[in-house]
Amino acid sequence: VFGNAPPSGMMEKFSDLLQFTTQVSRLMVTEIRRRASNKSTEAASRAIVQFLEVNQSEDASRGWMLLTTINLLASSGQKTVDCMTTMSVPSTLVKCLYLFFDLPHMAEAPVGPTLQPPQPPPNQEKTPGQAHTQPELPLADRRVLLQKVFVQILVKLCTFVSPAEELAQKDDLQLLFSAITSWCPPHNLPWRRSAGELLTTISRHGLSVNVVKYIHEKECLSTCVQNMQQSDDLSPLEIVEMFAGLSCFLKDSSNVSQTLLDDFRMCQGYTFLCDLMLRLEQAKEDESKDALKDLVNLVTCLCTYGVTELKPAGLTTGAPFLLPGFVLPQPSGKGHTVRNIQAFSVLQNAFLRARTSRLACMLLDAIGNIYAAEPANYFILESQHTLSQFAERVAKLPEPQAKYFELLEFVVFSLNYVPCKELFSVCVLLKSSTSLSCSITAMRTLLKLARHDPVFSDVLREVGLLEVMVNLLHKYAALLKDPASQQQPQNNDQADCKNNLIAEEQKQLAWLVMETLTVLLQGSNTTNTNAALFREFGGARCVHNIVKYRQCREHALLIIQQLVLSPSGDDDMGTLLGLMHSAPSSELQLKTDILRALLAVLRESHRTRTVFRKVGGFVYITSLLVAMERSLCQPPRHGWERVNQNQVFELLHTVFCTLTAAMRYEPANSHFFRTEIQYEKLADAVRLLGCFSDTKKLGPTGVFPSNAQPFQRLLEDEASSGGCAGDSVCPTLKHCSKLFIYLYKMATDSFDSRAEQVPPCLTHETSLPSPWGTPALARKRQGYYGTSGPPAPVKALTDLKLHLVNPSHPASFSSSSDMVVIHPGAVLAMLDLLPSVSSDSQPEHALDLQLAVANILQLLVNSERNQQVLCEACLHQRLLQRCSQALGDEDHPLHPPLQRMFERLASQALQPIALRYQHRVRMF
Repeated sequence: VFGNAPPSGMMEKFSDLLQFTTQVSRLMVTEIRRRASNKSTEAASRAIVQFLEVNQSEDASRGWMLLTTINLLASSGQKTVDCMTTMSVPSTLVKCLYLFFDLPHMAEAPVGPTLQPPQPPPNQEKTPGQAHTQPELPLADRRVLLQKVFVQILVKLCTFVSPAEELAQKDDLQLLFSAITSWCPPHNLPWRRSAGELLTTISRHGLSVNVVKYIHEKECLSTCVQNMQQSDDLSPLEIVEMFAGLSCFLKDSSNVSQTLLDDFRMCQGYTFLCDLMLRLEQAKEDESKDALKDLVNLVTCLCTYGVTELKPAGLTTGAPFLLPGFVLPQPSGKGHTVRNIQAFSVLQNAFLRARTSRLACMLLDAIGNIYAAEPANYFILESQHTLSQFAERVAKLPEPQAKYFELLEFVVFSLNYVPCKELFSVCVLLKSSTSLSCSITAMRTLLKLARHDPVFSDVLREVGLLEVMVNLLHKYAALLKDPASQQQPQNNDQADCKNNLIAEEQKQLAWLVMETLTVLLQGSNTTNTNAALFREFGGARCVHNIVKYRQCREHALLIIQQLVLSPSGDDDMGTLLGLMHSAPSSELQLKTDILRALLAVLRESHRTRTVFRKVGGFVYITSLLVAMERSLCQPPRHGWERVNQNQVFELLHTVFCTLTAAMRYEPANSHFFRTEIQYEKLADAVRLLGCFSDTKKLGPTGVFPSNAQPFQRLLEDEASSGGCAGDSVCPTLKHCSKLFIYLYKMATDSFDSRAEQVPPCLTHETSLPSPWGTPALARKRQGYYGTSGPPAPVKALTDLKLHLVNPSHPASFSSSSDMVVIHPGAVLAMLDLLPSVSSDSQPEHALDLQLAVANILQLLVNSERNQQVLCEACLHQRLLQRCSQALGDEDHPLHPPLQRMFERLASQALQPIALRYQHRVRMF
């Protein structure tokens, strides 16, 4: 009648339902007890099953019909369930479930003819049990059907509190705890799983105060743990399944009481879990690997079980270093906060005892998930010193290393906290340096931290990492000095490959160390602490010694740059200049790299430009130029034939860049170079390079400019993109043209993009010398007047191109394109070298170059300011000294540009002494 009706309809339509339930329940209990009385467990379980299973005839299926009736009644509500509880149905069925663990294998069960379940009368709906049966069911299917309906009844009953309390009162609840952790034959495993399902239901719905008290007093959890520990017949996967059932009780009870969690701790449950993880770690079966993963997840969840909400310790706010904006997070109360420190200790202790990377990675992932789930968790667990203890262990397990340092980065980047204790442990780890790969991973993290916030410059120093990194640098320097001592001779490719890998790792570690040290020293221009300690630990001496090794030179020079920029960097600049000076003349790349490093710091700091002068930087650089004597001869001689010409010009370009940068905004430096080094000596040093002749005065010429005009394009490209003259020009003249451009850029201070900057004191053009020493009005023009054309050097040389095409074209010298002369001595040096341009094989191209240079010089005297500056430098007198022949001969190809230049200088400031000097020259 009620098979397909809603459960609520039974109470409405059947007024005697409760009385009927009482009678049916009494009948069920009586029948089961009668079959179990005075029999062994196996015989009793067989008799009960035979009674309850569905059979062919209705008379033989009385137990099945009674069971399906109980199943229907269990769905009709609280009152019906209470009636069944009063008649002891729950405890009776649980006893049966316990007995079913001893059921014999199906083959031992009596086998009769093919049976059919009883059929309902016509026009009558089948009961739920019958609805799923087939006309003829094998014995195994009948057993499965019985197990399904039997457990369904118990689960329905235990969704209410009264059955659980009845089980506790009759002392049958402990049977379930014993059942889920006891061994049973494989064919009865479904009954054990059913017991676990039933316990889970009781945990969710039936944990009243009386039930919890019963579990505590009967030491049910202790029994479970002992069973799981002592049974040798249980597989690891079975044990994990058993603990999954127990964990439900721990979770659900922890919402109202700490009792069961305390019981689990008292019976050494947490120790058992740790041992179980380590046992599963050694198992080879795939199911054990899955079981281990499940167990780690269960313990991770167990960390959040507990009645008392834990809070972060207030001591954290007293940490020596805090990142800006750090606020100690508080628990959010969303169920992800750690409340069970003992459970977390299982993960921590298991990691410290783990032997495989697989388990270690699982545990690090679990701990990372705990930290990420709730920001307060890390601070709640801070007293456990988790990451600090893990550092030493991580070095022995390669795979978890990256995960460990990711956790460390998470604390900094996500929690905005400085983990000083953990960083101290990393310091100890690096000091032992047992694993190159681990050290590399650690240094990557330290580099990220150092770049993250300036506070880490102090943190890494205080925890000892600065000293450790210097020691690592010393070790690498020793390897560079004697690399053979680190590699034993090998006779096979595999060993060579291994050695190469080690050498590569050593280099990678050293690079990371030097990069991190560079970041740590960057703040030393304001506070000298890191730089001072770095020098005290011998780091400065070490890094200067390894500059000569090309593989680490770039990183070493970056460190030295920071040392030079620090308040006590005078000695470091002097040492670096000395290293450059003492290097063999063929080591052009080393000298170039050193100069570039110096060039960078000279552009950065006024103090370093002053130090450069005091330590003799100008002398070192010009002596370097002198040491390159004959390097541009054609063909090269005196050892220069083995040197790449591109490297020679790279070094020469850097030399002129460095000299110019050292004088920028520095009147004292400009004066020193002009009076002590002297531009005349600079011109002599350039002449000695080998591409210029020894002629110092222009003489008569019998050749005329070529139609090709090869240097027109060269000058324009050289000023903008470093191009070169056509292939038809001999190398000597190409070299001369490049050197003229270097002097031109020096004169106008236009070597780099910083030439576009405007000194703060220059608000308008002035004819007076700048108090900065380098007025750089050329830099001012573009920004101040807002021109959108090409940079001034390129524009000036473009005008020169137009003039070379049509020398009489007046528009080719637009005053708006004039470059401002910053160092007039360099202009005089250009004029001194003008007569020294010669070529026996290509005299017409030599004249082309002279004409191009003369036009450049003419362009520079266009503006009145340049005329004043150059007259003060006595360019007009130098012009008469070097070029009197061309000035006096109107047919000389150089006469027009030189005459225009002289006229403009003479209109500005021409002294009688200059004319008297010229008159004497003509007389002789």
